[in-house]
Amino acid sequence: MASLHRAVRAHPASSTQAGDGPSTLGQRWLRQRRIERIAAVALPLVVGAIGIGYWQATTSGRHTGSVLIPSFTEFASAIGKLLGKGEFWNAAWTSESALLVAFGLAVGIGVPFGLLIGRHRRFDAFISGWVDIGVVTPTAVFMPMIIIIFGPTFWARVSVMFLFALTFVIIPCRTASMTVSDSLLSMARSYGADRFRLWREVIVPASAAGIFVGLRQGLAHAFTGMFLIELTYLAVGLGWLIEGYQTTFDTADVFGVCFLIVAEAAVLMAALQWVQTRLTGGLHAHR
Repeated sequence: MASLHRAVRAHPASSTQAGDGPSTLGQRWLRQRRIERIAAVALPLVVGAIGIGYWQATTSGRHTGSVLIPSFTEFASAIGKLLGKGEFWNAAWTSESALLVAFGLAVGIGVPFGLLIGRHRRFDAFISGWVDIGVVTPTAVFMPMIIIIFGPTFWARVSVMFLFALTFVIIPCRTASMTVSDSLLSMARSYGADRFRLWREVIVPASAAGIFVGLRQGLAHAFTGMFLIELTYLAVGLGWLIEGYQTTFDTADVFGVCFLIVAEAAVLMAALQWVQTRLTGGLHAHR
């Protein structure tokens, strides 16, 4: 004890630093987190402002303007005009009503089917090859056959978007269901869980992350199918709107329509991510 007191008297600064260590580290951590949050907001804004300034400077003016690329002000003005036009909203409803039906069918069929084959290995061994073929085969090759079968109708567009989305919904659900721990299932059975409760309280909650991955991938590919069918075989909805603006060289409106579609897709992806975070957080809290 006497030697400890002598050491403290000999090195008072080190004892003070040791005593203040946790609070100093906490303050440094909070300061670092604050800087990171500011940078996460400020850096994209600065980069975006530089990009917009360069875009505007290189595409506006009599000598620097481009015929094919609108200036930023023309692009922003086109977005405002599109949002105020009934023509845009009618075209969006024509396209996205088919997208909604196709994505709903892909989710309603793909999620339970993927979960089911993930839990039955023999069934999975039989069907997985066909699912893999659906991933590697370009879905666009089926579009002429679909047009022949259904004609230039609403259900032709739904079928194309459905085929684009289905396999990308099935595979993450299948993988998530396949990787549910057997020990977790055995423990649930030991507490008297029947097959229905195993699915409801163990398999589906444990597969939630994979299910939402499938939802996001399926939605992205459904958007791809919507663009492809409407810009190639069936010029309706937003595809018809884009082609009409292209024929009149109204590039600002073309850029505006494409931006609004991409923005909608990004918002829907973020909404699915938010729902996943809330739902999985609630499931963890419940457990």
